Amino acid sequence: MDSYKVVLANGVFDILHAGHYLYLAAAAQMGDRLVVAVTRDKYVNKGPHRPTNPQDERILLIRALRVVDQAILCDDSLDALDAIKPSIFVKGADYIGKIEKRHADYCKAHGIEIRFTDTPIYSATKIINDRARHG
Repeated sequence: MDSYKVVLANGVFDILHAGHYLYLAAAAQMGDRLVVAVTRDKYVNKGPHRPTNPQDERILLIRALRVVDQAILCDDSLDALDAIKPSIFVKGADYIGKIEKRHADYCKAHGIEIRFTDTPIYSATKIINDRARHG
């Protein structure tokens, strides 16, 4: 029998959109328990006036999703990896080839498998910018 697998997904989740849901639903299918780490406001580096929604609202919405078993606040991916020590660390397809070395090294040292979803790529930043331009 396979061992119990905790999956960790993380992100800012600033303005929750369909891409976030598809990413988290795919991540949930990779293991037995999905933990989602939401980046704290002071560590969001998406540009000026971001995050649009404060961390308490962002984590509230993530916790409301049925596919999510637990949500925590974190400083960054490494902080989340160290807190949860998952079996699997999952990112969206837009991160293929872009995992920071320190995160990859941490996963390798702790036997954490890195996986990617194959869901469509959305961008909250693009959505926000498009809405700002078009009123």
